[in-house]
Amino acid sequence: MSMVFLCKVSDVPPGRAKRIARGRKPAVAVFEVEGRFHATADQCTHGTALLSRGQIVEGRIICPLHAGSFDLVTGAPMDLPCDTPLAVYPVDVREDGIYAEIPD
Repeated sequence: MSMVFLCKVSDVPPGRAKRIARGRKPAVAVFEVEGRFHATADQCTHGTALLSRGQIVEGRIICPLHAGSFDLVTGAPMDLPCDTPLAVYPVDVREDGIYAEIPD
């Protein structure tokens, strides 16, 4: 695995998310929570909803389709109907932007 450039810090609104399309590879969602950035798979593990369109509440991302949620640090499902962990990726914030370690 290698660190992949995702976006500039300024591309992610405070308290919100940005979807990063990756061509044929699965999209990534970058979240800003109280000055910290998190990167996860953008698709909910329960359905086809885009988590980048969800609401961030107390360090969790709430799925916009079924209202289940995941912990943004660990990917652990927090509320039903979500029961499968979400892929989370280590993030490195550098001078030129946000990078994450994403499997090929």
